[in-house]
Amino acid sequence: MLSPRRLAVTAILGALVLGALAIAVYTGVLSFAAAVAATAVLLSLGVLAFLMLAVRRLDGKAHRIDLRVKKIETGLAQTGAGLKRIETRIDALTAAVEEVARGRTEGLSAILASLGEDRVNAMAHAEEVALLRAELRELRRESV
Repeated sequence: MLSPRRLAVTAILGALVLGALAIAVYTGVLSFAAAVAATAVLLSLGVLAFLMLAVRRLDGKAHRIDLRVKKIETGLAQTGAGLKRIETRIDALTAAVEEVARGRTEGLSAILASLGEDRVNAMAHAEEVALLRAELRELRRESV
């Protein structure tokens, strides 16, 4: 819409034009019908100018909105690309963590198997030692 200052200037200009037409009719330069026709033409031109300014202003607003939407769409596209890069990195990290976990599981299994073998070997050795002690006791008893 027009600012108050522009509206006042437009009103003063319109009043001056109407005053000039009234003086022209009063002095007989223009007939009353010609003055009414000129007033109607000037009024329609004023309305047309007002509508043109309103449409121009709306077009400017629409253009600014369009630029803002394009900027936001570009930001969203960049965010989407960033999310895809992050997703790719997360997939790679997940695979690495799973591989490390698999290696750790294999290492722990090997350690437990080794401990189990040591324990089995220790049990077999303990049985052999127990048999040897029993034989030594028997030998002592026989020698006494």
